[in-house]
Amino acid sequence: MKLKASLFFLFLVANLFNSYSQSDTADADVMLEKIKNEGFNNSQAMSMLSQLTDIYGQRLTGSNEYLAAATWMSQEMKSIGLQNVHFESYCDDCRGWSIKSFNIEMISPNYMHIEAYPFVMTKSSNGIVSGDVIHIKSFKDMDSLKLQYSGKLKDKIILLGNVPRRKSLTDTIFERYSKAKLEKMANQDSATVKQMPLPELLKSWETDDIKEEDFLRFVEEQGALAVLKSRSMYLGVLHPDGTYFYKNNHFKSLPFLTIMPEHFGRMARMIEMNIIPKVRLNLETFFYSNPENNVNIIAELTGTDEKLKSETVLVGAHFDSWHSGTGATDNGASSIVLVEALRILKAIDYKPKRTIKIGLWGGEEQAFLGSVSYGRNHFGEFDEEPNEASKNVTAYLNLDNGAGAIRGMYLQNNPLAKPIFKVIFSPISEITEGVLTIENTLSTDHETFDFYNIPAFQFIQDPLEYNSVTHHTQLDLLEYVPEQDVIKNAVIMAWTIYSLSEMEEKVPRKL
Repeated sequence: MKLKASLFFLFLVANLFNSYSQSDTADADVMLEKIKNEGFNNSQAMSMLSQLTDIYGQRLTGSNEYLAAATWMSQEMKSIGLQNVHFESYCDDCRGWSIKSFNIEMISPNYMHIEAYPFVMTKSSNGIVSGDVIHIKSFKDMDSLKLQYSGKLKDKIILLGNVPRRKSLTDTIFERYSKAKLEKMANQDSATVKQMPLPELLKSWETDDIKEEDFLRFVEEQGALAVLKSRSMYLGVLHPDGTYFYKNNHFKSLPFLTIMPEHFGRMARMIEMNIIPKVRLNLETFFYSNPENNVNIIAELTGTDEKLKSETVLVGAHFDSWHSGTGATDNGASSIVLVEALRILKAIDYKPKRTIKIGLWGGEEQAFLGSVSYGRNHFGEFDEEPNEASKNVTAYLNLDNGAGAIRGMYLQNNPLAKPIFKVIFSPISEITEGVLTIENTLSTDHETFDFYNIPAFQFIQDPLEYNSVTHHTQLDLLEYVPEQDVIKNAVIMAWTIYSLSEMEEKVPRKL
C-alpha cells in the first residue's frame, strides 16, 4: 500500500513539473529582462520606505499614526496605477494609544539617566513622581506574593524579574545564510516544525498577552508608582513588546516600562548590597477609540484573461509595527517590497492573466487580527468548510522576516508545490539560490491562509540583525535595511507574481 502511494505521488509530481514548465519561454525571457531592468535601474523602494518610516514612523495597531501611514500608502498605490485600492475594517473595538512624552532617571545614590521605553497601553503617571526601588523577581505564585508584599509597595518603583543574562560582545549578531545551512534546509525530507491549528494558536496568544494582569492590578492597588522590566538584549537594546491589552474594555496598566538590561542589572545589584536606588519618572500617554484606524490596505492589478481573471494571486505583509522604532524591518521593508513589485509590473505594462491582489494587514502583532478578519470575511468562519472564493486563490505569498535578501521559500509542508517553485526560481538563479524547504515556518500571516487550505508560503530571508537587534526594538529603523537586498527582493517578488499569474493551472493544495 505504501509503495503504491509513493509511486502515485511521484507520478503526480512528474506531471506537475511537466505541466508548469510548458510556458512560452521566449516571452518569459523578455518579461524577466524587463522586470530586472525596471527593478534594478528605476527602483523606488528605498524612497518609499524612507517616507513611510522616517515621516510616518511607528504604526501601532489602533493608533492615529497607523491610519496616517495607511492613508499615505493607499495614495502611493493609486499613484503607481494599482486598481481597486481600498480599506477593509478588521476591528471595531481595538483602541488607540499614543505617547506624549516620558522621562525616567535614577536620582539617588547618584544620578543616572535610565534608557527606557513604555510598554503599550500603560496609563500616565501622576505627573513627576519618585520612589524607592524594590526588586520582585517573580509573580508566578500570586498568593505568596500578596502575603509577602501587602502594605509594603506604596510609592515604590518595582524592578520585575531576574537580572537579564549578559550577552557576549563576541556573539555574531549579523547573519547571512551559509551555503551549508541552505543545503540542509533544501535536503529536509519532512517538516520538523509543527503547526498549531489556527483557532488554538489564537487562543493561546490571548492567554499569553494577559499573563501579567493580576500582578499589575495588585501592585497598583498597593500604591506602587511604576513597574520596570528588562530582558537579555545586546548593548542597551530595548524590547518593549510585552503585555498588550488592545481592546476598549481591556485593563489599563499603571506606568510599565522596559529598561536597558545594564541599568536594570546595576540597580538590582545595588539592592543586593542594601543600597536602595531612588527613581524619578514622568509618563504622559493617552487612550482613544477610533475604529476607522483599524484597516487592512487592499489593492490589485485586475486580471485580463477571460478564463483566469476570476482567480487570484494574493500577496501580503503586515503593515502594523510596534511603537519604539519606525517598523522599518518589521514590517515596513516587506510592505514596500510588495508595492514596488507591483509598481514594476505596472511600469512595464504587464497585463496579468490572473488578478494580482495585495493585502497589507493590520494587527498582525496582536495575533493576525487583520488577516484573520480578511479570511473570515472572504473565505468563511473557522468552523465552516472553506468557501468557493478560497479555491480561486492560486497561492498566497507572505513576506515578513526582516529586510534580508530572499534566499528561497518555505513550502509549508506542501511537497506538490515544489516543482512549481523550482521552475519559477530557475531563471533567476543569479539573483537568488531559490532554496525550497519542506519546513513549516510560523508566527506570521501565511498561517491564516494555510488554515483555509490555500497554498500559502513564506519566503526564506537572510536574518541579518533582525533577531538580535531590530525585531520589536527601538532600533527597528531604516539604518538596518540594506538597499540592495530590498531592490533585489522586489525583482524576485515581481518575477514570482508574474510566473504564478501566467501558469495554466493553480498551485495544488496539500494532499
